[in-house]
Amino acid sequence: MPATARAPRAATPASPGAASDSLEAQLIATVAPLMRQLVGHARRRPTWQEAGLTYQQYNVLRVIDAHGPVGQTEVARRLLVTAPVVTRLATALAEAGLIVRRPDPKDRRAVKLALTASGRRRSRAMRTELLEAARELLEPLPAEHREAVRAALGELQVLLPQHSGGR
Repeated sequence: MPATARAPRAATPASPGAASDSLEAQLIATVAPLMRQLVGHARRRPTWQEAGLTYQQYNVLRVIDAHGPVGQTEVARRLLVTAPVVTRLATALAEAGLIVRRPDPKDRRAVKLALTASGRRRSRAMRTELLEAARELLEPLPAEHREAVRAALGELQVLLPQHSGGR
């Protein structure tokens, strides 16, 4: 689908509870609360408590760690936020000594964000603890249900803007 084309909108239910069991309603009712629960679970872990970072700040570190020095505009695109949001987050991370801003050699008006050694260690430790929290969250599900969740998540990846077939 071209970038300017929009997917057809789902019919709006006549009343708030009319389509509460629809796929769309279940997606909305599940994804955000599940993510909040996961992040809350991770925040109780030592690295997350010690870091004192927000989930948005962690995500900036994660994007930079995954993609190397990257422009603020690219970070904003990947996180689905505006450039001023990334500027604010990057300022706090730079003040904490976790990232540095470097001139972009291809565009003197732009900067690239890079992790410091401390930022790289912090990002990876936080990711490890987030994965541990996710594992614990999924643990009560029977193995066949976890596999079904894995398959469904793989299918949902195509809905993300940064999806590419070669990942």
